[in-house]
Amino acid sequence: MLPRRSPADRLIPTVAGMCARARDPLELFERVAGVVRRAIPYSAAGWILIDPDTMLITDVYAEHVEPSLHRELIACELTEDDVNTFWQLARDGVAAAALSISTGGDLARSARWAQLYGPRGYGDELRAVFATGRVVWGHACLTRRAEDPPFTPAEVAVVAAIAPHLGNGIRAGHLLGGLTGGVAVDSPALIVLDDDGTVVSLTPQAREWLGPPEQADAAIVLHEVAQQARSLADGAPRDDATIHPAMARARSRAGDWLVIRGARLSDATAEGRPGTTALVLEPARRGDLAPLLLSLRQLTDREREVTHLLLTGASTSAIAERLWISPETLRGHVKSVFAKLEVSSRPELAALLSHQPRSRARPPAPAARRAP
Repeated sequence: MLPRRSPADRLIPTVAGMCARARDPLELFERVAGVVRRAIPYSAAGWILIDPDTMLITDVYAEHVEPSLHRELIACELTEDDVNTFWQLARDGVAAAALSISTGGDLARSARWAQLYGPRGYGDELRAVFATGRVVWGHACLTRRAEDPPFTPAEVAVVAAIAPHLGNGIRAGHLLGGLTGGVAVDSPALIVLDDDGTVVSLTPQAREWLGPPEQADAAIVLHEVAQQARSLADGAPRDDATIHPAMARARSRAGDWLVIRGARLSDATAEGRPGTTALVLEPARRGDLAPLLLSLRQLTDREREVTHLLLTGASTSAIAERLWISPETLRGHVKSVFAKLEVSSRPELAALLSHQPRSRARPPAPAARRAP
């Protein structure tokens, strides 16, 4: 008999399914917040959309947060050195973190807690970063009252597990919103498949990359991504320890790498019409291909960890201290990483693996509805 899963564990496939359906990002936040709040209780929250180029907030779905507190938190985030700032979490590739854990239980070590949360009777804070690769599309900030227990490591791990799904969901919402009447995106590449695998439509850019419908229909990666999007949307993904978003990397006809993301558009109807799934295709950035490259060059788990820390700009002594290894051992790992990736310096490593700094996706028009 399989062990009974907790509400927090069941949250992961539920959120994955929501994120696999194309929708306005703020409406997605509203739905996700409802199920997260039941599994991981909190008293107030901000679910935030940002400009991925500047990391500045573009819109927010707020739950029981005074507008004045929002403004003060923004000012604190941009002007104070603090613990778990959003840019720090994004830079370090941390999907979720609790203030109580990061401060060793001393919340007063945080400037925003000492100045804003504490005086208002708040306790612990859990932050999340919603990213695709190294491009960040949104954040979340969940807070509890001072009398409530702090967030547990298990709760932080669950939020970290749903964060990539939200990153993909936000990105798909932006792109599909632009393709279906919002702000246009440059050279959109979109394929719509029905549930029997037939190509319903494709844009000229998709045709250029994958060929006419009869050739695109034969591209197995499209059906694989579409099936994963359907499974997630139906709440029936494979029973894996990790539930992956509907996304894959593949080559175009010309041999260029693409990233393919799936989002459910409609379900089958009572009249017998099949449901449809959209596949959005984009040129792969260096950061999108980095996991493939690290696997192809057979980096060990420790070498991957060292590579990530090198890309954050951390000093050699700081990396050694964080990994609890000697500087000599670290130098051996760095030498091995450089040899396997055929680079000779950190700048060359960054040039090989870092994402392109610009994103072509633009945020949609603000949604009218907000939570009180």
